[in-house]
Amino acid sequence: MDRIKCALDRIKELEELLEVSERKSDILTNLLKEASAEFEQTLAQIKISESNFRAIFENAPEAIYIIDTVTHRILDCNPFTVEWLGYSRQEILSMKVDDILEPDSKSIPENIRKASDDGRVHIQERRFIKNDGSIVDAEITGTLVEYQGKKSFVALVRDVTERKKIEALSRYRELFKSVSDPVFINDPKGRFLEANDVACEIFGHPRDKLLQMAIKNLTRPAQLDTLFDTGKRIQRGETVQFELDVVTKRGVAIPFEFHARQVNYKGQPAVLSVARNLSVRKKMEETLIKSERLSAVGEMASGIAHNFNNLLQMIMGGAEAALAKLDSGKIRECREAIRNIWNASQRGADVVRRIKDFTLVKTGELDEAHIFDLDELIKEAVELTKPLWRNPSVSRRYHLNHIKARESFVKGKPSEIYEVLVNLIKNGLEAMPLGGFMTISSMHHDGKIHLTVSDSGHGISEEHFQRIFEPFFTTKGSKSSGLGLSSCYGIVKKHRGEMQVQSIPGQGTSFTIVLPLAQQQDAQQLQKQAPVADHKLNFLVIDDEINILKMMELFFEDTKVKVITALTAEEGLRAIRQDDFDVILCDLGMDEMNGLEVGKEVKEYCHKAGKSKIPFLLYTGLEKELDLEKLTDGGVDRVVKKPIPCEDLLMIIQKITSPPA
Repeated sequence: MDRIKCALDRIKELEELLEVSERKSDILTNLLKEASAEFEQTLAQIKISESNFRAIFENAPEAIYIIDTVTHRILDCNPFTVEWLGYSRQEILSMKVDDILEPDSKSIPENIRKASDDGRVHIQERRFIKNDGSIVDAEITGTLVEYQGKKSFVALVRDVTERKKIEALSRYRELFKSVSDPVFINDPKGRFLEANDVACEIFGHPRDKLLQMAIKNLTRPAQLDTLFDTGKRIQRGETVQFELDVVTKRGVAIPFEFHARQVNYKGQPAVLSVARNLSVRKKMEETLIKSERLSAVGEMASGIAHNFNNLLQMIMGGAEAALAKLDSGKIRECREAIRNIWNASQRGADVVRRIKDFTLVKTGELDEAHIFDLDELIKEAVELTKPLWRNPSVSRRYHLNHIKARESFVKGKPSEIYEVLVNLIKNGLEAMPLGGFMTISSMHHDGKIHLTVSDSGHGISEEHFQRIFEPFFTTKGSKSSGLGLSSCYGIVKKHRGEMQVQSIPGQGTSFTIVLPLAQQQDAQQLQKQAPVADHKLNFLVIDDEINILKMMELFFEDTKVKVITALTAEEGLRAIRQDDFDVILCDLGMDEMNGLEVGKEVKEYCHKAGKSKIPFLLYTGLEKELDLEKLTDGGVDRVVKKPIPCEDLLMIIQKITSPPA
């Protein structure tokens, strides 16, 4: 019985377990059904998400690409990326992301690491390289994804090039408003595209008028080469600093220092320029240069006085000899004595001219230049500086050697090249305080003249070598303004030349000036004689110095020129009303009425009388630059500098009265 009872209990337990198992089976079945339904639903959602992603990926108006985080290979890209960068899809998928980014872009692995840490990359700026080589600005953001079973980085890229242009333009406008200097933008051909109020005010043109002009319309013709050269440098991507005179609407030339560089303006290449007025600095430099030149003349004063005493002795002795020979009837010997007086006077005039040329600070462009013999100028510079290197009272000895080239004609302003020569000679002598050797040589090479001034002095140290042409740089302390070599460099560049330096410390220095040779036909024009008039010219001379008038009468009485003299301006004007003259020579510095006032009276008289204007020559011993407007207003056709040989004056008269060829 016990065994049956145990069996029944066991059966009951099994039934209960079966019932529990059936219930669990039902629950599990239901769970599986629910899980299966949820999986199907999730799968459907994933398919929808992938479809949505692909739709966004394919149609987004911005570049999207996916890269492998390990190899940086581009795994996929949308059509906009293909169109934006200009590559085919196959080309892009064969590239790494490094290939489409500018080389100096920030580290790509660093961005991927940040994406791993933060889940995404914050917006950053990048520059992309298109297939045509152009560079575009863009903003990029992205995040990590699983793509094709690989850990990948999806990047969203927005082109911000146009926005950058707008921002740049906004910065330009702000710059235009805030600066006190002229600022303007011009196209590659120099036409103005935009200018600030300061530029309009200083240049003297309203904005609408200025925007119809080009920078070349505001410069001197002689400076067009400078504009052309700087334009080429700017196009090469250089930021250029150069000096240029701007001619305002009133005709006033103002020196400016320009800083110019290439920019993008409204989608087109352009040039942004900022101009700094140099008028005050130039005047200060001119004052310092003149002071330094006068100081140099002071150093040479004893030698110059010695030269003049010798010349005066020659003139006085020659005059006494001429009078003695004339009294004794020895005409040939008298003529020889007078010729010696003339030669001594000519040499004295040359000394005065050299000193004036050296001490006078002149401004002006190469359109006022002419052809001259460089070796003759070297000879004059050597002569002027002779008191510095051949002084009997000083124990140190200098040996100066001049090696000439044949036909060294150049075009320029002789007084300025003369200044460069004197400065280089003076600097070379100062570099040899105990004496030494100096060589000045000229030679031809490739259509240019190479002028070299070498010394055996202490040379230039390496630390100073790069700064020798800087304004105000000097190693002489308060004894020098530091403008000598800077001024020389500027003069040589203005003459379209180059200035080169070689120096070995302890052995010496060589400065080489390279200038274009003048055309042969230009040089030959120096030898041309003025045509001789086929009739006797009527010549009026007005001067309050009676000895000058007597000299004129004596010289011209045996020529094809009839000379009439007047001791006062009133007497000269009366003669003009009573007679017809072919040419008039009038002294500038007379007491009652100066030469400019006389010239104006003559011009007005001719106009009222219905006559052609009489050629008017202004005679002066002053080296001061005369105002061009005053000369024009005074009817002056030419300025004649005293002293001048009568033969040269005769040539001027014949030339100015000859009909045009």
